[in-house]
Amino acid sequence: MIAQHPEYLHQLELDDSSGLPSAIILGNRRLEIAAADLTLTVGGTEVRSATGGTDDKGAYPLTGATISAPASWVSSRDGDAYSQPVLIGGVVAARLEYLFRRHGPALTLRVVIDGDAKSDLLIRNLTLTARLEGDAWTVNAPGNGVARDTPLETVTAWTGISAIGGLRGSSAVLHLAGDMGCVGLWLRHELEVSDLRFKGESSHALTLEIATNFAGDLGRVSSASVDLFDVDLRVPVFAEFPALFQTWLRSLGHTTPQDPPAWIGSASIFEAQIGFSVFWPDHRYEPYPQVSDLTADLERIAGLGFNVIQLMPRQPYPSYNVHDYWDVATSFGNLEQMRALIAACHRKGIRIILDVLLHGVLDQESITTAADGVRGGPYAQLVSKQTSDSFAADVGEWSDYLIAWSRHIIDFEPFWKAGSPPVSPLIAQHPDWFFRDSHGNVAGIYTKAFDARNPEWQAYFIDAMKFLLGDLEIDGFRFDAPTYNDFPNWASWARHRASQSTLACVPLFEQMRPALKAIKPDALLYTEPSGILLRRSMDLNYNYDEQWLVTAVSKPLEARGWGVRNARGLARWIQDRDAFLPRGAMTAHHIDSHDTFWWPSWGAKWRREQFSVAHTQLLTLMFMSLPGPFMMFVGGEIGIEDVLKTFNTLKLETRDWHALETHWLNDASISEDVFGISRRSAALEITTLVNLSDAPQTVTLPAGQRPLTAQLEIGGAVRITISSDAVTLELPARSGVIVRR
Repeated sequence: MIAQHPEYLHQLELDDSSGLPSAIILGNRRLEIAAADLTLTVGGTEVRSATGGTDDKGAYPLTGATISAPASWVSSRDGDAYSQPVLIGGVVAARLEYLFRRHGPALTLRVVIDGDAKSDLLIRNLTLTARLEGDAWTVNAPGNGVARDTPLETVTAWTGISAIGGLRGSSAVLHLAGDMGCVGLWLRHELEVSDLRFKGESSHALTLEIATNFAGDLGRVSSASVDLFDVDLRVPVFAEFPALFQTWLRSLGHTTPQDPPAWIGSASIFEAQIGFSVFWPDHRYEPYPQVSDLTADLERIAGLGFNVIQLMPRQPYPSYNVHDYWDVATSFGNLEQMRALIAACHRKGIRIILDVLLHGVLDQESITTAADGVRGGPYAQLVSKQTSDSFAADVGEWSDYLIAWSRHIIDFEPFWKAGSPPVSPLIAQHPDWFFRDSHGNVAGIYTKAFDARNPEWQAYFIDAMKFLLGDLEIDGFRFDAPTYNDFPNWASWARHRASQSTLACVPLFEQMRPALKAIKPDALLYTEPSGILLRRSMDLNYNYDEQWLVTAVSKPLEARGWGVRNARGLARWIQDRDAFLPRGAMTAHHIDSHDTFWWPSWGAKWRREQFSVAHTQLLTLMFMSLPGPFMMFVGGEIGIEDVLKTFNTLKLETRDWHALETHWLNDASISEDVFGISRRSAALEITTLVNLSDAPQTVTLPAGQRPLTAQLEIGGAVRITISSDAVTLELPARSGVIVRR
């Protein structure tokens, strides 16, 4: 069966029985889609997961699609869709829609599930599995755990693709290049945080699995549209693809704000913790017992060159929980001391932002439920197990994190309970503000989960942020874990598309931004998830997506064969990731944050403990040199003070630092073990070179009109030889340098 439209170049071959695609054709090129299959998980109920959220109990799969009626064409402003009615599993009526697009990628495949007012069937997920066959491909997945131009056949295990709204988010694009041309696949899921993965079956074939995590009540909705993927056979080679992809982003509204604060490009962020944390079995970390202790340390912090303080919620309560957004004393510390801290920061030219979370309220009932879930769950006997950096693994591998999370709950249980009310009064006052299971019980991970999709809650949260920004005269916010509640909300008002609540922060932030900017135009809005959805309203995003690179280049023998294993690979990965983000997107880079500190076992929390102080100095130099701000958690500065002070001073003393052009030094003329990046203007060039190998390396740069001087040397002196047409730098083993001319 052929689906073809005279206005568009691409052509579809569909299976005569299922209506699913069997091939996509452009001229003499074919992308074969073998063994495509749809599955819906339906029915059942929920039980609390041992690590929070909900698991499905008694749900069952409906597999396969069968054509149920003749197809028709449906026209819209986006293009024309070939709509094929089907039954999924012989039970659920749906339509397979193949949208031939007027703008953006050529084709979109979506499933439209038809509602049934007489049905009480709950849909738990919609999953597509497909085998794609064609050329001997190389694969690129910018922003994910794959090195540039990886031969497909080497990707021998499932490899995750971070969703555009996910915590370790990405652009979620796959580029396949072969002798017959290139294929662009875009897994653009804007309403759910999908689980996406692929693996190579051979040089000519890959299996793609798209678990959409769509959830809804068939009886509460007339129809629900779920995009699966976009595909285009017109894309150029990978090096030229970013320019085309940027037009796709703009055509679909994925752009960055046009009014970021001017100061953020030269920012260096110091993450500070008030109060104490506790870690298994009996360790305590208390960098600043009171707010006044942080104020007393400002001179030292400024001396290291930091010009922004990011203030975490006070530990151990409320920690990363909500108590009351208006109660500054409980959330952050003594109000009088807070005002004194903010004033002292501003006198020293230091800005201060508050770390605020959205995911829910903590009370004695919720922490008891969470801790009992751990004690009765699969990780109870593993909480003493050594865990490492949770973000070093593939995006789909969560075992280490879940062990560490379970340990964290048990560690904090007595402290959180001691400071919490038996039951949060907000439950009775605003019952519609919370996630529910299908029995009506309040749900959450370890808090009682707010649903940011609720209009009343949105107004409550925005008013609170306006209050904090205006009353305290702070300089902005970091929003912690806005997508943390990654499970369906089955409350009666939300159950028509229960899965949509996870990404409710996206429209919330878009609504909130102008309200906060009206109060303080140069306020910073900064959040954790790094995917393109969360970059539409944020000035700055976290670098969860980069964290695996730290371990990859530090322990290359342990890296997957298709991952990054050397300095050049890291530089190319950053370059490619940034090329596929919306223009203007900024990332805050770190190697030590409270997140990297939190989850590994005691004694292996800091990068200097995981590797060495000398290696951490080199990592710091590399990540500080990347485009965008650098941030660091208090305590991470030990042993790397000279690197921090020298680089931060260079940034602060260089006029229009953020406007310098970035040039990557990662071509084949330089050893793959050398990281190289330059920032340039007509009057200035600042270059960072880091040699991660155990052997000396030589780098040759073009001759310049100005003399070249070393600003910082790590691991030994760099020998510089200047001739009429070149500058040669001899880097000792395990060394780094900043040179300026």
